[in-house]
Amino acid sequence: MDTKKTSSRGALNTIIWVLKLSATYAPLLIGLMFFVQLFTNVLPLVEQKYLSNLIDELIGAVSHQNRAWVTLLVIFLIIRIIKIVFQQLQWLVGRILDFHTQNELRKIYLNKTASLDYQHFESKEIANLMSKVNEEYQWRFRQVQSDIFQLIGQVISFIATLVFLFPHYWYLGLLLVLGELPGLLVDKKWQRIDWETFNLYNEKNRPAWDIHNQLTQKRYIAEAKINQAIDWLKNKFITTFDDYTAIRIKNRQTKFLPDLAAALFSVGISGVCLALIIGDIGKGLITVGMFTFYLNIIRSFGDYFSGILNSFISVNEQVLHINNFRRILELPPAIPAGTIKIPSGLPPLIEFKNVDFKYPNTKTFIFKNLNLTIKPGEEIAIVGANGAGKSTLIKLICRFYDPTEGQILVNGIDLKTISQNSWYKLLSLLTQEFNIYPNLSLKDNIIVSRSTTKASNSKVIAALKQAEAYDFVRRYEQGLDTPLSQRYGGEEPSWGQWQKIAIARIFYRDAKVLILDEPTASIDAVSEAKIFDRLYRQTTGKTLIIVSHRFSTVRNAQRILVIEKGKIVEQGTHQELLTLSGLYAHSYNLQARGYQENEL
Repeated sequence: MDTKKTSSRGALNTIIWVLKLSATYAPLLIGLMFFVQLFTNVLPLVEQKYLSNLIDELIGAVSHQNRAWVTLLVIFLIIRIIKIVFQQLQWLVGRILDFHTQNELRKIYLNKTASLDYQHFESKEIANLMSKVNEEYQWRFRQVQSDIFQLIGQVISFIATLVFLFPHYWYLGLLLVLGELPGLLVDKKWQRIDWETFNLYNEKNRPAWDIHNQLTQKRYIAEAKINQAIDWLKNKFITTFDDYTAIRIKNRQTKFLPDLAAALFSVGISGVCLALIIGDIGKGLITVGMFTFYLNIIRSFGDYFSGILNSFISVNEQVLHINNFRRILELPPAIPAGTIKIPSGLPPLIEFKNVDFKYPNTKTFIFKNLNLTIKPGEEIAIVGANGAGKSTLIKLICRFYDPTEGQILVNGIDLKTISQNSWYKLLSLLTQEFNIYPNLSLKDNIIVSRSTTKASNSKVIAALKQAEAYDFVRRYEQGLDTPLSQRYGGEEPSWGQWQKIAIARIFYRDAKVLILDEPTASIDAVSEAKIFDRLYRQTTGKTLIIVSHRFSTVRNAQRILVIEKGKIVEQGTHQELLTLSGLYAHSYNLQARGYQENEL
């Protein structure tokens, strides 16, 4: 991904993109906002013109005793009423659009991030990008949207003032523009400095925000308190953000004098313009009423031009942040979509053919020329030291990554060409980092594994019994509707109980290929034995793939694969591998000796 290219998109490009995106969910509101904006910004100038005419008529009425001013007063009041109506409409439409945008952005962003591929979340670059965007994409987008309409309004007002000013005082327009340029240059320079500061500290701030989140979650507090690490962690967070705050304050202090100088220069130019118009009153070239009109025009001209610059600078300031949000929405799939659908009624034949694999942006190969066949309905156990490649093998089967070279075939079809939805219908996955949903009920924690089908209470209870979880959940007063957190007025399962609930999801899903990666790490030995006894007995007609360090878990598998440094160095039944007296036998004997010593 070309970061330089994406970050160099200009403000105009971003304005067009924001308006296009807004038009996808609120086309009528966007159109109405343009219409209301036009009248809201032109009517004040028309009001000022009629006010100046009214002043002149009132001055004339003193000497000529005419009542022409009455008509002008009525017109002035009507214009004023219409202006107020449009201002209220502008406020109302703006608020409705803001609420609508906030709601739609949540949907758009969640829809995109939830559809990202697994490897997107393992990418450092995308992790940094998401940390920049997560907390701010809504308010920054809405700010840019607001700035765009404010910019449009300021441009409309600016053009209207030029229409009134140019026939007699065109040169004043040039002077007033000149008066605002120093402020533009100052803001442009400090916008760049602020962005550089933000990027410099983002890498440091991201770990600090993680500390902030850890210190607000129950799962971290107990250990941190006992280790007396609260203050140490807190100080790491405080130090990081104290430094960030200090540099931002310093930047603002340094900007104060250039800002002040630019503002004084603008006031000086406005004073020169007023002096020229006052001179024309003495020459009889303009009336007092017209002077008040031009006075407001000059004052408004500077405000409008300054507003255009400020709105544009504000948009430009948000451009790089918005482009981060845009980059996430435009992230291409990491895994190209397949289209072939495979039957879901039977477990498939899975074959690794000469597979090489290394993770993106790395040089080290995890697998080289890996060949493996998993027959339909076979029970496979995978063992090996940490880092041997066991979990990577699972990621390839789940197609979280594609092989660097070679093929993975499912029923003879390249997995790359198979529809992910079709493939995932066959799979059920439980890892040691299993999901917990404390904000959901016990029932929802189970049926989430088959959320596309109608929920069945009897099947939920059967799954809980198979996972050795029913004995403790049946004591829950709210039954299957019990929230699984005291924060939500429910129960608080232990970590081992959570793992049993997660295993119940596996039984409830009833998939044709079950993949379990260290599934019982937190469960007592008795419950573990019962769970795996059921797994082996009830997976007839299903493929079972187990990754585990516990030999008591894997010993009953039909075939055990021993992986070392990305290679299958041994395979066979438990008894066959013990007979080989190789790596498996050595590791098994070490673990068995450890159990015996513990019993003594």
